[in-house]
Parts: sequence; structure tokens; C-alpha cells
Amino acid sequence: MGDDRRTFRVVAVVAAVVFALAGAAGLATADRGVQRRSAVVSGVPVEVVRPASAAGRLPGVVVAHGLAASRQLMRGFADTLARRGYAVELVDLAGHGANTEHLGDGAVSDARLDRDLDVAVGHLRAMPFVDGGRIGLLGHSMGAAAVVRYATAHPDIRSTVAISQGPMSLPASVSRPRDLLLLAGGLEFTGYRDGAAEALRAAYPRGRTGVTYGDPRAGTARRAVLVGGVEHVSVLFDPVTHREAGAWFDAALDNGGRGTGVHPLRRAVPALLLHLAALLSFGAIASAVLGRPPGAERRPLPVGLALGIPAGAVLAAVAATAVIPRGWLPLAVAGPVAGYFAVIGAGTLAAVRLTGRAIAPRGEWRSRTAVAAMVLVVLTALSFAVPAQLGWAHAIPVGPRAWVLLPIAACAALFFAGVEALCGGHGRRTAILIHAWTAAGAVAGLGAAVVLGTASSFVLLVAPLLAALLVWQGVQANALRALRAPAWLTAVVGGVLLAWPIAVTMPIG
Repeated sequence: MGDDRRTFRVVAVVAAVVFALAGAAGLATADRGVQRRSAVVSGVPVEVVRPASAAGRLPGVVVAHGLAASRQLMRGFADTLARRGYAVELVDLAGHGANTEHLGDGAVSDARLDRDLDVAVGHLRAMPFVDGGRIGLLGHSMGAAAVVRYATAHPDIRSTVAISQGPMSLPASVSRPRDLLLLAGGLEFTGYRDGAAEALRAAYPRGRTGVTYGDPRAGTARRAVLVGGVEHVSVLFDPVTHREAGAWFDAALDNGGRGTGVHPLRRAVPALLLHLAALLSFGAIASAVLGRPPGAERRPLPVGLALGIPAGAVLAAVAATAVIPRGWLPLAVAGPVAGYFAVIGAGTLAAVRLTGRAIAPRGEWRSRTAVAAMVLVVLTALSFAVPAQLGWAHAIPVGPRAWVLLPIAACAALFFAGVEALCGGHGRRTAILIHAWTAAGAVAGLGAAVVLGTASSFVLLVAPLLAALLVWQGVQANALRALRAPAWLTAVVGGVLLAWPIAVTMPIG
């Protein structure tokens, strides 16, 4: 068994090196053929991307992200459109990414989004290499609704692409907004799919998806497309989405389409390879810094009890979502989600303690373990933050995001401490089963809270991210259990891994 484990670790390290080199090479060459420049304009962080060898004045497109996203998630559109001959401006909207302005709710939110788009459009239009008379907008989800609203009120916007904007009222005029393309993923919730068709039929009552109506030269064109096999986030990385958007802007903004390449995954795939490299190398690094501390094993909980306790804790946490204050953290959605995980962890620990099988401390390795904990916490944070920032998500805490990391990490660590209390003393396979059961129950419980109306429906859109992070921590926890690491160390490392993405992605409310 020991030889098999060593062989697996060697294979994992070799694979990690290969993935790391491939990911680094992909990101190093991602900007080939384009130029990028970042700035902060009137408090709004923007990034302008244009062809490296552009001649003459280019049509421009402002790209707006969705709720809990940032301009990094939309970089694929800049990569695609810049290579087609556009100047593209990516923007961090209020409460998102590097923008520390509070988003607010309702009319306040709409006004702040309109103001940010106004700043971005004015900045792009003023660029000497941009033809100010040929400006288009592209947005996703919250950003899609914002660009449609803005273009409706500003007829000088020549073309708009709205991706997953959901239900919204539009005027019956075929030219308000001008030349509107509506896209939605075939696997999205019904409201998003129906929203695209309804927006088409507001101007063309008999309109059908996949058919273009009106004349782009007159500004009356409208088209709705359902992109098959993708949901709310993956629709952004589907080649069909990029081809439809590029062709739409080419027709509406009189662009010859000098390049026809589609580059939705040019950054995302290398970033994911770096994430995978970090995950595969975690066990070897943990072994090097931690060693294999000796310690007495406690008697494990009966498997039935270890599976039953988290089920009860999840039910208690679902009930608690009705009373967890939504504004106890300044980040929308983050406070209730963090509190939910904390309730599961606290309930699990209390139940395990009642059985009399609490985890025994391992004091003889305290100093080395403390150093190892600091190394592994930093490693875990960097493993998420660096590839994400370079590839697909803003990952640098700014404004209130920096201090909320601590309470969110504490809540998440409490959850993982409960998981380790359940897994303690069990063999590897049983511990993996218990961990997976508890994590799956936690995600399912969030869905139940949404159905009951005690949690925001937006939780369903971030559930895949939460599930991926729980799987990630499951792999790391398995490696640490094999090294007999203290349960608190595994909980702290997991807390940082789950807290970091929540803190840096959820909007400032």
C-alpha cells in the first residue's frame, strides 16, 4: 500500500508539472495579437483591448459582466472581438471586481449601473483609435439587462448583444434598442430562455428563435438564439455565442470582420490547468512541510451515525436561513451563505461531542504543524487567486472584501471542522464517502432554502462554484488525513479555500 501511494504521488507531481507548464505557456501567449491597457476612469475600473496591428479608427464595444462576476470573466469576448477588428472595453461594474462602489438595490442599483456604462462608453468613444459613431454594447445576466436598458435610452448605441438577460419589459419599437441580439443557454432556467424569446416578440410578435428579423442597416434587426448544451456561465465560453456576437456586430457596425477566430477559452483553459496543477501537487507539498505526525486514533463514529448527523445539521441550517441576518456582511448573498455553512459545522460538532468521541489534540507536533498550516494556507489561497486573476475571475480582495475574508473563513472552517469530526478514525474510502455526503447535502440544502424562499435564488447560480470548491477541498482533506494532520489544520485550509472565492466574487451590497 505504501509503494502504491508513493507511486501515485510521483505520477501526480509529474502531471502537475506538465499542467503547470502548459497553463503558464497558455497564459503567456494569450495576448498575442492584441494590446491591453487598464485604467480607472471616474472611479470605474476598465480595460481596453484592441488589435495589435490595427489601422484606422475601429468600431468599439463595451462589455458588461453579470452579478458576482467581473471583467475577467468576460475577457473571452475581448479576445474574440479584438481579433475581429474591434476596440473592446471591459468594465468592473459597481460592487464587483476592483470597483468598491456599493451596488445597492432596485432603482439605486440601476442608476449606478447606468452611470458606470456611461463612463465606459464615454471613455471608449474618446479613444483616438475608436470611431465614436460605431459603438455597441454586450452584457451578460445583470450586465445584459443593464446594456439593454442603456441602449434603449441612448439611440446612439448602434448595436446590443444581451446574453441571459432574463425577463424584462421592452418597448414595442423595433429600433429601441437598435439591432438587438438575444442569447441564452439551452440549459438555463426557464426564465432566461423565455426572456430571450419574449424580448424578440416585443418587437416582432410572431418572431421565432434562430431567425433574424428587420434590417441591421436601419437599426431594426432583432434575433434570439438558444445556445444548446450550456447553462448560465458556460454560455459565455461556447463558440456559438462568440460567433453569433461577432457576426452581429460585424453587420450592425459595418465591420469587415478582419479576423474570424473565436477565442472563448484562450485564458480559461490555461487557468484551469494551473488550478489542476496546484491540486495535484498539494499532497506532495503537504507531506514535505508537515511530515507524518504520530498520534492516537480515536474510535470512529458508526457509519450510519456519521451520515445521519450531517443530514440533521443541514436541515437545521436550512431552517436557520430564515433568521440569519442578510446584512451582517457588506457583501450580497455572502452573509447568509457563510452563516449557513457555520450552522452545519456547529451542529455537527455539537452532535459528535454528545457521542463522547471528540477529536483528541496532538500537542507533540504543535510547532511544526503551525508552520505547515501557514504554508498550506498561503499555498491554497495562491492556488485559487493567481490562476483565477489571470484567467477567469477577479481574485484580489479590495475594499470591504479584505476584512470579510476573516469571518467568512471562520464560518467555512467551522463547517470543515464538523466534516473532519465525522471522518476521524475512519479509513480513507469511508472518510471520502462521509465528506462527499456532507458536501452534497450542504449544496442540496441551499437549493431547498431557495425553494422555501429563505435564501436568494442567486444561490442556485453560484451552486456549481460552491460544489467545485467542496470537491477541491475533499481532495486536499484526503491528502491531509493520509498524513494524520490535525483536524483543525484541515479545517483552516478548507476555510480559506471556500471563503476566498465567496469574498472576492460576491457583490458589495
